[in-house]
Amino acid sequence: MNILKKHGLSFYQTVSEKEGEDFEIAKELIENLFCDMAKLSTKYVWDLPYTYRERQLDSILLPTLSKLCRGQVITELPAYRICNNRRFQVDESSGRIDYWCIYKNYSFVIELKHGYDFFSTPTTQGRVTARWIKMQEQLQSIEKEIKSYVEETKGIIRIGLLVVTSRSDRSPNNTLIKDFKKSISETFERFQKDLGRGFPTLKPDLQLCWKIPSTIVMREEVTYPGLWAISKIYPAKNHVGAKQYVNENN
Repeated sequence: MNILKKHGLSFYQTVSEKEGEDFEIAKELIENLFCDMAKLSTKYVWDLPYTYRERQLDSILLPTLSKLCRGQVITELPAYRICNNRRFQVDESSGRIDYWCIYKNYSFVIELKHGYDFFSTPTTQGRVTARWIKMQEQLQSIEKEIKSYVEETKGIIRIGLLVVTSRSDRSPNNTLIKDFKKSISETFERFQKDLGRGFPTLKPDLQLCWKIPSTIVMREEVTYPGLWAISKIYPAKNHVGAKQYVNENN
């Protein structure tokens, strides 16, 4: 577990042993996105976006992503879905990709999910694991679709981003905040185990935790001491535009 300091905030991180330029750039994008989302969250006095659902998370995710990608972002991009992986039962259908963007000469498609984790319990909620699996299904069902994209980039990287809000229904106090900090390392291990159970290849590649400052935690009626970004990073895929990119840069 690594400790990161950025924007005067404290973050913790675990990373898989994957290598390659595409993985490193995807990792960098997620790190910057999550840390900058946390910074933007500190500007809210009440109604913190991460205490709601995916739609409210867009309040901090979209402006942050747009800034990192210099405005090259599209939300709710129409897509055609079909999945050849037998573990997923996906019929041919039309759908939407949550986010498409370009960062450092790579295209990205990002699927977002949100859930809650009760940090004082030893198990991960079934709803969280179900959303993680559903997100992988969505990402794998667009593999054929993204190969037709024409933007001139090195390749297309698919990212599954599960944002999890740590929670206790008890009123915030210093003891709960200390208990959460002590639980961070075990929670990393728990997410890695629970989200990959039955699907070893779908284990998270990158996990980040923001230890939310106590001054923010104490404002709420219940305790939200931490925010997590749990990510699956798929290898870059060639697409129509990659050929033109190579021709123009050789």
